[in-house]
Amino acid sequence: MSRAERKARRQEEREAKQRQKEEEQRLREEEKARELAERAAAKEREAAERAERKAAKKRGGRRARREEKKARREDERLAKERQKDEERRLREEEKARELAERAERKAAKRRGGRRARREERKALRVEERLAKERQKDKERLRREAEKDRELAERAAAKEREAAERAERKAARAGRSRRARKSARAESERRQNEPQSLDHDVVARIRQYGMTASPAEPDRPRDAEPAPPPPLTTDPNEPREAE
Repeated sequence: MSRAERKARRQEEREAKQRQKEEEQRLREEEKARELAERAAAKEREAAERAERKAAKKRGGRRARREEKKARREDERLAKERQKDEERRLREEEKARELAERAERKAAKRRGGRRARREERKALRVEERLAKERQKDKERLRREAEKDRELAERAAAKEREAAERAERKAARAGRSRRARKSARAESERRQNEPQSLDHDVVARIRQYGMTASPAEPDRPRDAEPAPPPPLTTDPNEPREAE
């Protein structure tokens, strides 16, 4: 191999290494840019998610509470339905057990003959007696409740009547107090007013120039003043001719 060929080959190797370095540099830069872009995109997504959560929190408020109440009502409804289903299942099991017991009793009745029928009648009588006692207890409780209600109504009526009587009494006492107060005021007014003299007293004052004593009782208004006393004369003295 000549010198020129070796030189050319070394040049190609250097260029190949340079191209490889440049390619590796480009790949590293692309990887770095990709990582930076991914980080930026992740930050943007986080910022968008924070903004979305913040906006949802702001506009949630009443809507979120409504949804929560709705979910709670739905849970309560489902719980009630489950409870109803459980109660229905228990009733069905109880009914099935009663039917099985009844069938067993019928089978025992068919097997036992007269004794079983006697026991069956006895059990029926006991059940009827217990049912009658329960009915009597229910009637007694109903009558007692009715009696208590009537007693309560009577007590309430008595209380209302007592309150009405007290109110009427207070009203009469108020009217009586107002009447006494008005009478006292009228009496005080009359006492404070100057008393006017009667017409006959004024006439006597004008005629005789004197007033009657306060202790002297008033004369009747229609009484006239007494005439002056006659002069004393001798009965044998002749009268003057008129």
